[in-house]
Amino acid sequence: MTSSVKQETVSIPYKTLIGEEFDEDVLRVIEHLTFDYESTDEELASKTGMTVNEVRKTLYKLYDSRIATYHRVRDLNTSYFIHFWKLLPVKSSILAYRKKALLTIEKLKQRLEYERNNVFFHCGTKECPKLTFEEAAESKFKCPVCSNPLQALNNEKTIEFLRNKIEELEAEVENLSKKL
Repeated sequence: MTSSVKQETVSIPYKTLIGEEFDEDVLRVIEHLTFDYESTDEELASKTGMTVNEVRKTLYKLYDSRIATYHRVRDLNTSYFIHFWKLLPVKSSILAYRKKALLTIEKLKQRLEYERNNVFFHCGTKECPKLTFEEAAESKFKCPVCSNPLQALNNEKTIEFLRNKIEELEAEVENLSKKL
């Protein structure tokens, strides 16, 4: 493949896929990975200026997200494994991310319903949990951790945050679906 294909791959879906989940180290490593040529973690470390351990940690993040893949070969001289890394095709990476995003959306929707369907109480101490009305009533409206009185908690900001995050992820999934 040509470098223009690699550049297009990095700039279009991977920055979208990586977004907030990964840091700049991931982008540095991805810039040196391709679909057709396999690189060792040592080669990537010298190209990125990162340590081998940092590169390996980053590569495993990419592997867990189904953005990169590897195979390993035992060095006959040292008996150590050498890992050869490359990018997975964009379509499979997008599909894996899309599936993960859909699961996240489902969890956020469940949490949104929970927030909408409950009245919460809190004592005002950061370390203490917020309690549902039923839990607060069972503890006679006293915090079970610190014994301070519980006050009704306004969760509109939480509901709004969850609603916005769901909309954002749904728009991203829709956008990614168009690229398939």
